[in-house]
Parts: sequence; C-alpha cells; structure tokens
Amino acid sequence: MDSPKVVSFWQAINILVNKPHVINTRLWGCNLLSKHICQDADNQHNRDIELNDLSLKNTNEVLSFMENFFLKTNLRPLNENNVERQNNSIEIILLELLPKNYTDSHGFQLVCLKKDKATATFYDVTPKQYNQNLCPNFTYSFQLINDDVLLNVCNDDNSKSQKWLQLNVLPQIIKWMDQDLVTNYNKSVNIRDSLALVPNDKYYTTYNSLKLKYGKAMVQIWPESTDPTKFVFEDVAIATYLLLLWDNNHDNSSKKPINFIDIGCGNGLLVYILTKEGHKGLGVDVRKRKIWEMYDQDIQLEEKTVRPENICDFKGFDWIIGNHSDELTPWIPVMASRCSYNCNFFLLPCCAYNFDGTKYQRQNSSKSQYNEYLDYIHKLCEDCGFNTEIDRLKIPSTKRICLIGRTRKYEDDQYETYNKKVLEIINNGKEFDNTNNGNNFKARNPIEKVKNCTQIEKSVIETVVTNITNLLLDGCNFKDEWNPGKELPIGELVDQIPADTLKSLKSECGGLQTLLKNNHHVFKVQKGKVQLRHPKSVEDIMKSMKIHKNKSSSVKVQIKPCWFYNNHPQGCPLSDSSCSFLHANI
Repeated sequence: MDSPKVVSFWQAINILVNKPHVINTRLWGCNLLSKHICQDADNQHNRDIELNDLSLKNTNEVLSFMENFFLKTNLRPLNENNVERQNNSIEIILLELLPKNYTDSHGFQLVCLKKDKATATFYDVTPKQYNQNLCPNFTYSFQLINDDVLLNVCNDDNSKSQKWLQLNVLPQIIKWMDQDLVTNYNKSVNIRDSLALVPNDKYYTTYNSLKLKYGKAMVQIWPESTDPTKFVFEDVAIATYLLLLWDNNHDNSSKKPINFIDIGCGNGLLVYILTKEGHKGLGVDVRKRKIWEMYDQDIQLEEKTVRPENICDFKGFDWIIGNHSDELTPWIPVMASRCSYNCNFFLLPCCAYNFDGTKYQRQNSSKSQYNEYLDYIHKLCEDCGFNTEIDRLKIPSTKRICLIGRTRKYEDDQYETYNKKVLEIINNGKEFDNTNNGNNFKARNPIEKVKNCTQIEKSVIETVVTNITNLLLDGCNFKDEWNPGKELPIGELVDQIPADTLKSLKSECGGLQTLLKNNHHVFKVQKGKVQLRHPKSVEDIMKSMKIHKNKSSSVKVQIKPCWFYNNHPQGCPLSDSSCSFLHANI
C-alpha cells in the first residue's frame, strides 16, 4: 500500500496533467487524445524513454503516432482486464494543449507515469517547426524521493521555461501535496471536473467561435454600466455550455430547437445568443435594460415580475434557465417540476435566498455560505424529483457551480402524485407558514435604488464635509506654507458625526467612506485614514490623461469651482491659471 506522501504526490501530478491551465496561464485547458497502461516488453522498465524525432502534427495522426511510439520504445499496451495483474506498469498519456489565445498553434505533450518509481516525465512531441510556446520544449520530470519532490531537466541552458518549472510548477506541486486537494476538495457537493457533462474539445471550439461571432462586437457597443469584458464573455460561455448540453441531451436525438425561458435574464445576452443559434426562447426580468433596444426584433424579452404563482405561464417550455436568478433561485426546480414531466432546468446559483425572498442564513459554521447553499439547493432539486447533475463552468466568476435537472426519479404515470409531494415540501417547509404556492414571496422592486450616497440632500453632504474639514484642520499652522491638515482614522471621524446623519449615510450603502470617496477632489482616503488632498494642476491632469492614452483635448478643466479656493483657510495653493478647478467666489 502506498504511503500518504506517495498518494499526495500522484494527486498533485494528476492535477498538473489534467488541469495544466491552473498553473500555465497560456493554456485554456487540454484535451486527452490517448491513454494506455503499458508493460516494458524487454523488462527494462528502469530505463529512460527516448523520443527523438517523434512528433505529432495534428489530432488526425494520433493512432499512427501511438503505433510508432510503441515500436520505438518497445512498450506493449495492456488489455484493460489484465492491468491489475501486471507488475511495473507504465501509464502513457497523450495530451493536446489548447492555447488561451485561440489563434495560437496547439501543442502536444506526452506524459509517462512510472508508478513504482514515483516519477512523472513530460515530453514535448510538437513538431519543432511549429515553434510552440505553450509548454517547455525539452524533457523534464518530477520524482518523489524520500518524501522530497525533485525536478529533473534535460536542458543545458537556464531558459525561462526552466526557471518557470523551478519557481512556479515545483512549488505548486508541493503546495498541492500539502493541501491534499483531491481528497478534501468540495466535500459538501459531489462536483467533478469542469465541463464534465459536455465534450471538452467541442466546448473549446464552440466557445471561441461564439466569442468571435458575438462577443467582440458586443463588447464594443455595450451600453450598460457593467463591465462588458466580464459579463459578455461569461454569457458566451454559459450559452456554449447550454448549446452543447442540449445537443447531447438524450431526449433531443432529433436535434429539434429547444423552447426555453430565462428567468431573471438581466441584459438578455444569453437569450440573444441561444436564439440566434437556432433555439426559441423568452427572457423575463423585473427591469428592462438599455441593451434590449439594440437586439433584433426576433429576440423575445419581457419586463415582468416573476412570482411563484405564475408557474402556469411556463408550461410550454422545455427548459427553465436560472442564471444568477437571486430570490427566484430556490423556485427554479419547483417551477420545472410543476410545469410538466418533460420540463428541465439549468440553475447557476449566486446570491443565497430563501423561498420567501429573504436572504439565506448559514446554519453550519464549518462550511462557507456558498457551499452550504449549494447543498440546500441540491437537496431541494432532489426532493422535487430530479436526478440532479452538478457541473463546474469555465466562467470569470467565483460562483460557477451549476445544477441541472433533465431526468426524473419517477415514471411519467407518477407525475401527479409527485406533484402533490412538491406542494407539501413548499407548504409544510420551514420556509413558509400558512402559505400556498408562495403567496408570501417578496419579489424585488422593479426600480433599483441607487446606493452611493448621491441621493442624500446636498445640505447634509455639505455639513458633513465641513465638519470633517474642521476636524482635519483643527490646531494646524497656517502662517507658513500651504497646510493640508492632519491625517485622521475614519473611525475617529465617525465618532464626531451626529447619529442621525450617520444613519442616513449607512442607508445609502457605504456610509461615511463612500461619501468621502465621492468627494475625492477634497479628501484623500488611504489605508483607513483621511487627509485633505493637494489640488491637482492642469499639467497634472494632462499628464495623467496621456499616460492612460486619452485625448487631452477631451479633458474638461477649470469648469467646476475650486473647493480649496473657497473653503481652505489659506485658499488654493495653485495660481488661477494652473489650478484644474475654477477660482471663483461662490
């Protein structure tokens, strides 16, 4: 039996082989082309494998490449039924390295795992003329000897790749071993590798195709205040996943268009892409977005408050999508179960909510709220009669675990009986008292409240600014050079603000600190401390704009009155012509 250290070593190597993108930032991932358990025909298992002049040009040559490899090395692939009975077996894995930059050439790497020697050797088998830069172009290995991991490199020059192996990869392997990631990773829910339910290679090509088709153009015209580089490509990734999931769905062998509804569709981009790719869908959200007007007329988006009693409205849909559906998240599997026996769901939980629309409170301090909420939603899906599948998406978000219900635990003729059980779960559960079908559910307000301290009365803001200024300037010397005053902790300033004023600030999200940052032309907030800011000159503004590659001609200066000119005991330290604000009495 292997020692715990050996087990941890192979767990770490398994991550390095199957998920090279977690340490290699040039990679999107990898594609497993071939995997064999082999036996050395000459019983020379201890010798190093030589792969000179052996390369793989493309994925169409995998079979011939492996045949040449076995001839050259004299290794014999074993029958799967006899693997356990063989001694000194060697595991051979052939990988296609997929670049993060879609236009870059792919790389090919062969990995040799000698279990009895605790050695993992990596060979670059990409043709030399490809000049690949996705992995080291020389042979290297990691070996566990006396509980220490050693790096062996077949390379004489001290290249960047060699330094990367020494300074990045080796320490990460040791860290993975210490953390024992595989045995302790995601104990709360049974989550497999990323994109476990869709073909990885198809996902890579489809995602990049959709990214070029929709993503780049959408980023350029994005009218929302949200970050397009995150939200656009995240929706492209989710659309890719759903398209492949539907394409591989056992109930969709005829490849008919899917009729879907996206509840809480937000910007509607997911609905747009899925519709343009041949499916028929509807997106509903409590608030209309600016970008809705930019979509074609065939994109169905509706401004509507979805409530649990609206379930009858969704009976004609094959799939219900809950992508960051917030307070409707626990209702998604309920809606799918009650719509029809053939209705499926895709759920990507983010913010944690109860059935009644209140925030979910963590019950178990040994788990994070996110992991506990995933457990809660997973059990709910199972209770609703779904064989719930769980997968991890590749999206730019920390909340990327999705739950999918596309098969039931019961047969079609038991649907009405099970539907009554779902009603009992809702009516008799802890989430509701004396309710029916979610009548106590509280939907969000269609008008989103602005919470950045900009809605507070101007007189209140001016009073707070004046009070803080007086505290910062109290006792300072104004006879010599211009004095920006003292530097005081925010907590000390908070104590000097009237309680009713503080309450008003806190109701606007962020409180005093948000107000100070809104008045950044007056105050400088760093590391929890506040001081008056030195006014910026026109020259400073112009230099800053040039650094950020903006046209200096578009910068507006000397438009707003200078606060220091009118409020500081010494006035503004800059001249009328050099100050970026206007020196005028107000």
